Amino acid sequence: MLVQDLINLINLEADELLDEDTDNIPYINQAIDYLSFTLCGMGDPEMINVMDITSNVDVPGNFVDFIPHNGYPIYIQTNKFWVMTSNGLPIKQVKYSTAKAHISAVTDTIPFKDMYSGVLVLIASYLIKKKTYIPVEYCNEDKSFVSDVLNAIKAAKGVTG
Repeated sequence: MLVQDLINLINLEADELLDEDTDNIPYINQAIDYLSFTLCGMGDPEMINVMDITSNVDVPGNFVDFIPHNGYPIYIQTNKFWVMTSNGLPIKQVKYSTAKAHISAVTDTIPFKDMYSGVLVLIASYLIKKKTYIPVEYCNEDKSFVSDVLNAIKAAKGVTG
């Protein structure tokens, strides 16, 4: 899905509160971050990468956390991986969660599967409304917003219950 298509959906949901389509880009990037970290916490396969790690290798820019969170004989220092094995051999098939890349133009492609477009619309339009309207009115809405996002993710995945 193109960013412009997502913006069209956001404009419908947020009652076109922003003047220019490009004004949506920071909110979409916030939505991408929010959805990335939510899906990472859920262990979503779309957010998992695998790599072999040796000492003094740069940590990928989209690295979030190891899966599982601990148990690998690896540590990170000054944005480099360091292996704590006596033989110094690479540790094979290390799983880690990643964040999706940001967008910068309306012609970019959304970095998620289309099934998550509704979730991104929900998040971005909520952020736009929260900033545009009186913020105090939205402070009490955050708990239900999180619940709505999790339910939207489940619906996108086809999970019931």
